[in-house]
Amino acid sequence: MPQIDLYIAVLLEFLAASVLLERILEFFDKILSLIGLGMGRKAQLLRLADIDLNTSVQTDRLIKKAFIMQTAGIILGIGICYFSQLGLLRALKLIAPEPLQWWDVLLSGILISGGSEPIHQLINFLKGHQEALKEEKERLQTQITQVNPQVQSLPGSRIGITYQGGLYPDKPGHGLRKANPQYIVIHHSGTSTSASFEDIVRMEQKERHNAKGSYKLDPSFHSVITYDGQYHHYCRWDSVGWHVAKGTRVSNANSLGLCFVGNFQSRRKDVPDLKNKPSEAQLETGARLIALWRLLYNIPEQNIVAHSTVQRGRILCPGDNFPMERLVAKSTQILKSWQNDALIMEDIERFKKQRFIYV
Repeated sequence: MPQIDLYIAVLLEFLAASVLLERILEFFDKILSLIGLGMGRKAQLLRLADIDLNTSVQTDRLIKKAFIMQTAGIILGIGICYFSQLGLLRALKLIAPEPLQWWDVLLSGILISGGSEPIHQLINFLKGHQEALKEEKERLQTQITQVNPQVQSLPGSRIGITYQGGLYPDKPGHGLRKANPQYIVIHHSGTSTSASFEDIVRMEQKERHNAKGSYKLDPSFHSVITYDGQYHHYCRWDSVGWHVAKGTRVSNANSLGLCFVGNFQSRRKDVPDLKNKPSEAQLETGARLIALWRLLYNIPEQNIVAHSTVQRGRILCPGDNFPMERLVAKSTQILKSWQNDALIMEDIERFKKQRFIYV
């Protein structure tokens, strides 16, 4: 569904452009009519209004007018796309974002010159498909719960996050901690947002077994959140990860690493790429997981830091488009709401009694 959200968001941008184009053409049409009226040329006014007693002549004029208006629409559409830097394929992330391709501008101009109705129909189709997928997902979830009622009884089920030791529960990452974590470090994977958790693991395993020999990444992060908002626990929480070089205060030994799949750094430092940002589903899941970690380990808000903060001036991770402040504020909001819910706090108390959490 995240891909459908992207398509709808892109089409809404082009819908706005097509509506603007329609208004310009309507204005242009009215101006021509007023010119004919102002000049007292009744015949010209009738032609512009498509009124003529001679059907064959009227048909010719209709064809000419349609051709002129369509041509003007395409030219104006291309102009709007060029000056507003709108590229359909670029917005859909099917081609590189820089530079803007002339043929992408041409395609986009032709799209919006067709008017808002076709775009409206596409948006309605995608929304219908999105609702159908959502209903199917809910139906499958209901079936799973009915088949396996124990899913509802797992610690963390009320908060939407469960944990059973990460990807390798039988081994303690890069060694057991000497003390429970004091910091949470936020990362991005530096990959495409379409990368799966399995892709991240394979990538790190490949780096771990390179010529350097001693380069240890797998497991690096304690949890990974993919673009669809799904969480994946990687390194055991009671263990040392391999996600950050030692800073003045923060190190692998005293921190948890949380990775958001994607590359949220702008291609150009002077022009932020606002479309290259985490999904709302990612941020929601990330905030919930951070709120849980803060409750488990008593981590204060100021100890949630970006990777770039730990290695200031050397690292851009998680990128200038990553909304750190919003993520931290959202985690605080969730934490406070949980503290006011007796059932959720009961669930978290059960969560605390699991293995592989505390030193």
